[in-house]
Amino acid sequence: MNLAEAIKLESCSIDFQAIDKKDALRKIAALFKRVHGFEDIEENSIFRGLKEREDLGSTGFAHGIAMPHCQLASLKKFYISIAICRKGVMFDSIDGKKTRIFVSIIGPQDCRNEHLQYLAACSHVLKQTGVIGDLLQANSRINLFEEFLKHTDNGYGKLSSKGLDKLLLLVVQDESILQDITEVFVEYGIQQSIILNGSQMENLISKVPLFMGFFNFTGDKNPSTKIVMAKIMKDHINAILRGLEDIFGDLDSFSGLKLLVLDIFFAKGF
Repeated sequence: MNLAEAIKLESCSIDFQAIDKKDALRKIAALFKRVHGFEDIEENSIFRGLKEREDLGSTGFAHGIAMPHCQLASLKKFYISIAICRKGVMFDSIDGKKTRIFVSIIGPQDCRNEHLQYLAACSHVLKQTGVIGDLLQANSRINLFEEFLKHTDNGYGKLSSKGLDKLLLLVVQDESILQDITEVFVEYGIQQSIILNGSQMENLISKVPLFMGFFNFTGDKNPSTKIVMAKIMKDHINAILRGLEDIFGDLDSFSGLKLLVLDIFFAKGF
């Protein structure tokens, strides 16, 4: 069992909102649906699994915490979502107060003992002094992710980035979208990046006499590009891709942005 592997950045949220318990369960299901591994599972199936468990008894506890969970036959491993609802939502908690922290667990149907271990591990983290305040103050998805794992014991798995760093390259062909990219970076906790100026090969070829006339940049098309570089963790690739595609749509169909992720062979001072 490893909490760091089970918690997926794309299923974390610091601005979770719901109008009631049923709506909260639907939106938790939507968070899980964002995760790689749920492609063949319908969002409504996740919702039904969570609701059926809630019908047996509320997973809303005291101190603004709830731990919705369920088992799905089609899953092969465990997934954990962490969501912060700052306004709170009524979730049938045992103290009758609003729930603001949702730590949700979904696992395979035939792994009962391991499911109980994940529940116990997450409960152990949430009971530690200062955890609730730290989670509620998280200002990005990755900050929320790290704050939770910071309080785990060795037996539950610690966060380690050694050997897992990747180089993210974004080729931005439309400078007007840089602000949107910056907002995604902030949301996912990327605080350091480098922007390089570049130009497309066609711009250089068009200046060669032999090829003149084949490439025309006199219109609205801008031949210049921006290359954004950032170091990220391997496990965060899918989350950042989802964040970008939430704004721009499928990048295979969007001409203004290209994404490439490379292995880092060696890095020092970065």
